[in-house]
Amino acid sequence: MAGRDGGFEVRLGRIRSPSGSKKAVGFLKRVGRSAKFRGRRSRGVWQRAAARSQFHRRVTIKASFKRMDAAGASKLRRHLDYIERDGTDRNGGPARLYSNEGAHADKDGFVKRAGDDRHHFRFIVSPEDADELKNLTDFTRDLVSQMERDLDTKLDWVAANHYDTGQPHTHLILRGRRDDGRDLVIPREYISRGLRERAQELAELELGPVSEIGGRRRMARMVTQERLTELDRTMFRHAQDGVIDLAASASRGKLWMRQLEKRRLAHLATLGLADPLGKGRWRFAQNAEATLRRMGERGDIIKAMHQAMRDTGTKRALDAGAIFDPLAEDAKSVTGAVIGKGVADDVNDRAYLVVDTLDSGPRYVEIGSADNLENFRKGFIMTAAPGNRAPLPSDLAIARIASANNGRYDETLHRAADGSARPQFIEAHIRRLEAMRRVGHATRQPDGSWRIPGDYLDRAADFEKAKAGRAARIEIESRLPLRQMTNAVGATWLDQHLRDFDDAPNARGFAAELAVARTMRRRFLEKRGLLNKSDQRLSQATLDELRTNDLDAAGRDLASRLGKPYEPTPERGRIEGVYREAIDRPSGRFAVIERAKNFTLVPWRDVMERNRGKMVSGMIRGDGVSWRLTRGPTIS
Repeated sequence: MAGRDGGFEVRLGRIRSPSGSKKAVGFLKRVGRSAKFRGRRSRGVWQRAAARSQFHRRVTIKASFKRMDAAGASKLRRHLDYIERDGTDRNGGPARLYSNEGAHADKDGFVKRAGDDRHHFRFIVSPEDADELKNLTDFTRDLVSQMERDLDTKLDWVAANHYDTGQPHTHLILRGRRDDGRDLVIPREYISRGLRERAQELAELELGPVSEIGGRRRMARMVTQERLTELDRTMFRHAQDGVIDLAASASRGKLWMRQLEKRRLAHLATLGLADPLGKGRWRFAQNAEATLRRMGERGDIIKAMHQAMRDTGTKRALDAGAIFDPLAEDAKSVTGAVIGKGVADDVNDRAYLVVDTLDSGPRYVEIGSADNLENFRKGFIMTAAPGNRAPLPSDLAIARIASANNGRYDETLHRAADGSARPQFIEAHIRRLEAMRRVGHATRQPDGSWRIPGDYLDRAADFEKAKAGRAARIEIESRLPLRQMTNAVGATWLDQHLRDFDDAPNARGFAAELAVARTMRRRFLEKRGLLNKSDQRLSQATLDELRTNDLDAAGRDLASRLGKPYEPTPERGRIEGVYREAIDRPSGRFAVIERAKNFTLVPWRDVMERNRGKMVSGMIRGDGVSWRLTRGPTIS
């Protein structure tokens, strides 16, 4: 607006707050359009884009989509409790949830509002220069405000900042509901690219662009780092069959990058991870990428293990195998007690356990998502095993049918090969093929049949190995700590050990604790007349009697609450009823299956949690441990 002096009126707004919904809509279209035509862009265009990105403010964003099933509200609450855990704020205390409304968000209210949503979103936002930002909370609020403009809706959210790793970051949780009551759907490309670009724009708006000198210095620091660096990732992408050729002259303005790559390769050679082939060509070691990644993690791992050992008074030397690697060719299962747990990498959602094993000393075991931590407590007895590397039974059936039909599979051929196969069983095979199709291991034909490659089983094994990653396969042997098993009335893990093994001489660490517990357990069983002093091992009959006594006691306790009598489960046969809850007993975890006139207890399996309060049926086979679950009609 013109004034007396011919000037104009300036309206000031908040920094980092772009205005105008048209710009936001245009941004969404630009993200989708660039993704659609990404494959048509020349290699040189993408190389120039990558070069420019070296001097941008970088923000890493990890996103996940969580369905709100029957247990969704409780899972959401546990996740919020997890991100508020102690030791994560700037001063080592618990993190605090905040929202756009204030510094202290109403966790209970958020969970209640989200209870009827179809889903919710979880983001981890990690600016590379988070320490330089004036306020990570304000940065997050501005980012959500930008998301609201881009998605054209108000968002209901909470967040917490974490400073317990080398990289400060924010956990952001969004309800899956728009302000008009409809489900919130976020475009895939916005999650994978657009949101990161918005966050980087905000960081650059506050801190300014990274100078070329600063960017080059940052890259130069990577030359001697013993971890997987951006330089390494770039070279791995350009390598052909593990060989990279740097003989060609560098493009204009990229000579400095070529020099850094050569210096980096020379350093990798000193680590045994690269070999010069002459004339500018280098060959990477077969496991170079995985080795560099593990080298960068090893220091933090050893520190976490020492902390867990100090907390529990465990005095053991760490050996070369202290990090359990489920992908190693010689990997073997290890059993022991949990002495520590934590988050190895919040940004990439990787958690770990520290386990004092029976015969291998302390071991660091990755368990996948941090959500898995809630399943473990210190003192739990567990077994870590290599991940599944074999094709699934469904893969074997698919390959067998395809082999007999010139590489073709469909429902009709399956029924012809197995006349007893039910429709649900065949549908499970189709779902497996859909998963394999998405990674190029099977082809769906226009007529609905499937073309199965000749090496399908090898591909299925590779698929399972890649899916497992470095997370071990975990089996909880006992939720009862060892010291509580010595006088428990039930068939404990300690009793199974007394049945299967003799006393171990000169035991150390957890094995020494086990030896003491075995002696105390023997005395307890002798006093009850369940074991003779002359018996070297516990009999299976005694184990069965302990288990029966344990379940009878549990049945009496539950009968008064449910108002129905307890009926022991037969050794074989079909079981049907409503799955009510899980209970922990010295003999293990059991599912309460309620029927019209009585209830029974069967060995619990994690798949049951998806059917809580619903009719289920299963087959009890053998010793009653194998519970094959088949979902039945819903019971309100």
